Amino acid sequence: MKKIILLLLTTVFVSSLNAQFGQARVLEVKDGHMSKFMDGVAKKTQKYNRSEGSSKFYTFQILTGPNATDFIRVRWMESIEELDSDPSQEELDYWNKVARPYYTEGAARIWQRSADHSHVPEDSGNTNLRRVIYYNYKDSGEQDFWRFRERVKKAMVESGYKSAMNVLGCASGCNGNWVQVRFHHDGYAGQSADYGEPLQAMIEKYNELYGNDAYEQDSDKVDASLMPEGRRIRHLMLMPEMSSSW
Repeated sequence: MKKIILLLLTTVFVSSLNAQFGQARVLEVKDGHMSKFMDGVAKKTQKYNRSEGSSKFYTFQILTGPNATDFIRVRWMESIEELDSDPSQEELDYWNKVARPYYTEGAARIWQRSADHSHVPEDSGNTNLRRVIYYNYKDSGEQDFWRFRERVKKAMVESGYKSAMNVLGCASGCNGNWVQVRFHHDGYAGQSADYGEPLQAMIEKYNELYGNDAYEQDSDKVDASLMPEGRRIRHLMLMPEMSSSW
């Protein structure tokens, strides 16, 4: 048993070294200050976070749910070690001047991207709408949950699915096993198109790879793996002027 635990810890450590991370904060805009907030974030980002080698920040407006019209600000990092490097005092002072007076800070979390479960085709393009499904699975449901995500990724690759899907697990700041699956769409019309023929082709490929009705059966296992109220759906919109370049 000790060898198994050591192996698991080593695997998590190695995967963390090779993973990308997002430090995300919810920013709740004060009443009557939306324009000043958005203008300040845009100015700060364009001044400090657009050059080569600068810290990368991405800002999403929340479109649905309890925090609709508020924002999520994400510092995107190639490794978690980047958290040891704080922005310069000049950059912090500028943020405190042009943006900090206009919001209160909500939840803060760190998310780790899983490349093994994400699908980003080369020709997926720059899309701003995100349909995000947040899952909270039981400890006992871990195998069923991640097997489905692994199979979906493979079926997307095999079927030539053109849109991006990123899978991130909560590394800090969450209670329970929270995962977000982010589907990238070119607006709501793009979402409708992506969930038409491309989705059906992916499901057909899934069943071809794993057996008749495998997609439905595995989906049912995922449903059973979740905690009560363990699925939440939100829409987010990337704000390009308030974000670093990709």
